Amino acid sequence: MNYRRTCLTACLLLPVLFWGRPVHAATVSVSEYRQQLRDLAQKVDSLKDHPERAGKIEVDLPDHVSVKVGAGEYSISYQSLKHELAGVTTADAQKKQALIQEIQDHLKYLADEAAAFEGQPPDVDHAREQVKEILARREFSKVGGPSALDLLLAKVFHWLERVLTKLFSVRGTNFPVAQALIYLLITVAVVVLAIWTIRRLMRPAGIAPQREIIPFSPSAKGWRAWLAEARALAQQQEWRESVHMAYWAGIAFLEERGSWKPDRARTPREYLRLLNARTAAYPALTALTRKFEVIWYGHREASHADFQDALGQLEKLGCR
Repeated sequence: MNYRRTCLTACLLLPVLFWGRPVHAATVSVSEYRQQLRDLAQKVDSLKDHPERAGKIEVDLPDHVSVKVGAGEYSISYQSLKHELAGVTTADAQKKQALIQEIQDHLKYLADEAAAFEGQPPDVDHAREQVKEILARREFSKVGGPSALDLLLAKVFHWLERVLTKLFSVRGTNFPVAQALIYLLITVAVVVLAIWTIRRLMRPAGIAPQREIIPFSPSAKGWRAWLAEARALAQQQEWRESVHMAYWAGIAFLEERGSWKPDRARTPREYLRLLNARTAAYPALTALTRKFEVIWYGHREASHADFQDALGQLEKLGCR
């Protein structure tokens, strides 16, 4: 879990550092790079009606682009966009639209960052200092690489995946041991489902399960209290703090309605991953999370419009 949290934090900070170290390759200007992003956004928008075009867009998209800023050249990776486009190709019909929206948000964020840097060289040293400051916080003190057990389990799961892939891809061949294993797994799944169903049916009627209150978790405070604090801070024009409180109002709201079990140690990206992408609340929480991350962890100034946008996403979640 610590390793995954480190990866998520690094992904969050990459847009801040996307001007990175200089490279020497065929380059474009910042304005040309912004035009590339606009053209790509139009192609992605067409995926809403023609998702089958995602593979063509992925193939045409280069791995990276070099942008000339002042006297330096900087490399910007498109690998994450290519990965997201590949996900659209393999996703089911309902999940495709959510993935397309996420790609559009990603492109908009890149365009906003490029617009902010156009005409002036980026302060890379300052950005790196921000990274060091964030990673020095207490929540990252125990972060480390995968343990030996994690590596062993990964190898075992990879081996099982390869074996099962071969089993299901070969026709007309008898695999008695593998078939017995598959039947055993199916039997275990059926038994677990039956036990769960019986317990649900034996629960006394009219008695709703009590929600466990975890101290210091977002739902322990209540989403209305978070929202009231956000509005109070907005009246004082403390826009960054008001967006901060509005975000936790949304998290507490979803937590109180059983979207996940309370856990005060989660990161914003972990909350987003726990929410099913097919739910109506997923796009609103995605937009709210991006707004919060850019302003709070990115140390960006906020405005009245940012707070109003956060309130709009809360209304879509049902927080009124």
